[in-house]
Amino acid sequence: MEATVSLVTFGEKIALDKIEAAFQNFWRETSDAGSSEAVLKAATLNLIIILDDKTLYDELLAGLQQIIADHPGRIVIVYLNPESDLTDIEAHISAYSQKTKEQTQISAEVVILETSHAGSTHLAGTILPLLLPDLPVYLWCPSYAALMNPHVRILFQFIDRLIVSTPSEYDSPQQMAAMIDTLLALDRECKISDMSWSRLTDWREAVAQFFDVQENLKYLGLLDEVEITCAGDKLSNDALLMAGWMASSLKSAAHAAAIQDDSTIYFGRHQLSIKIRKKSINGRSGIRKIKLYAEEDEKAVIFTAMAIPDECIQTILQKGGSQVTRYLYCKGQKKNIELLCAELDFLQQDQIYLNTCRIISEHLHENNS
Repeated sequence: MEATVSLVTFGEKIALDKIEAAFQNFWRETSDAGSSEAVLKAATLNLIIILDDKTLYDELLAGLQQIIADHPGRIVIVYLNPESDLTDIEAHISAYSQKTKEQTQISAEVVILETSHAGSTHLAGTILPLLLPDLPVYLWCPSYAALMNPHVRILFQFIDRLIVSTPSEYDSPQQMAAMIDTLLALDRECKISDMSWSRLTDWREAVAQFFDVQENLKYLGLLDEVEITCAGDKLSNDALLMAGWMASSLKSAAHAAAIQDDSTIYFGRHQLSIKIRKKSINGRSGIRKIKLYAEEDEKAVIFTAMAIPDECIQTILQKGGSQVTRYLYCKGQKKNIELLCAELDFLQQDQIYLNTCRIISEHLHENNS
């Protein structure tokens, strides 16, 4: 059934203690307006979004109707304006509807709260009374500063799922360890997902598809080295997530050489030597190539997945120097709104992601203590 989301009210500024009454009054007036169409207020979730980046904030507002069309409910957006010295919280409310031939369905009630990081003291006390009862609560927090804010962290015990966006790169192993350890500690309070992990789905599928073929399964036990090449000079979040995923997916064995220099990290404690090689590539970032090495009958078997122009991943399988398989795996560049909508379809914990984080944390602490 096709539906179009349309704006019903537009950003009315309101006192915090008047928000609920204003929504109730609006729907009452809508129902009493005498329209021949039925009015149904539908809600499937509560969504809290806390961010402090103006570009991302503008992107969110521009794509808000896509979220509403897929996930009706109450949405509370908190913008911690880094340019503001507000100590109070300013509120605006909006209501959106999803029209069908049969009815006018109320799809979302949106509350936008704006303050500064310094004004976040009363955030939890403001947000919690706004949540609709008996519905799951999702919180998307792409800001590291907000994630570490003690006033924001009060909310974690009241939510069902925390969605984060870990940084694309880190200045140091210690910085990444702090982020990963924070997420693992939160596992005791709520379910966790990471949009940076979701962005790697195409890379994980490109590697996994090598072993979807029955005749290639035997090479899983013969792999002895993995090399991940990433663009950039800093510590790549994507590369460590891929290394942790492969390490957690394969059997443990003796220590690999725990050596590193300016361009290579050796991911130890597993049967593989998993190397992360950093390479400066103008205008590029993230993973550029993944190579898996095995040996059969003294002949090299090499699985390669590499990024090529037009945002595709090329996969190649070579046996004994002869190339036997080569094709393209298209990598879709999804926007934040698309990734968020996909995350809102799930409530369960992604155990593979958590296991990956545990492996990364162990590696970072062992090699940087």
